[in-house]
Amino acid sequence: MALSDIDIQDIIPQRPPFLMVDHLLSYEASVSRSSFLIQPDNLFVEGSFTTAGIVEHIAQTCAARIGYYNKYILHRPVVIGYIAAIRHLDVHRQPGVGEELLTQIEELGSAFGMTLVRAEVRTSLGELIADGELKIALSES
Repeated sequence: MALSDIDIQDIIPQRPPFLMVDHLLSYEASVSRSSFLIQPDNLFVEGSFTTAGIVEHIAQTCAARIGYYNKYILHRPVVIGYIAAIRHLDVHRQPGVGEELLTQIEELGSAFGMTLVRAEVRTSLGELIADGELKIALSES
């Protein structure tokens, strides 16, 4: 199945209005990419897309990666993950309504139900919006 054919809600547990990823664009051994178009009615828009929204978007990109792996590679259910830590997060600017975010995450390591990723969030024009590391804890159910 092509990634473009996958409904994002089939691979992540979040639902509207708390959905911060539109598409999983690529999945490779250690790197995945997602897209998200910021809408005016988004919960994290307060004039611009807030830092909390950027962090949630990164976390949901991780969820899409893990969900794709579980559902289409391991043939297991999608699991819920939680942000366990945020390190070295730099937000260079807060994007506005109508901007599309293209986010790349690179898995740095995984052990004992924890996954460490490095994230880069850019606009569709390539401008760096944010970068940093997140540690995601996965539920056991």
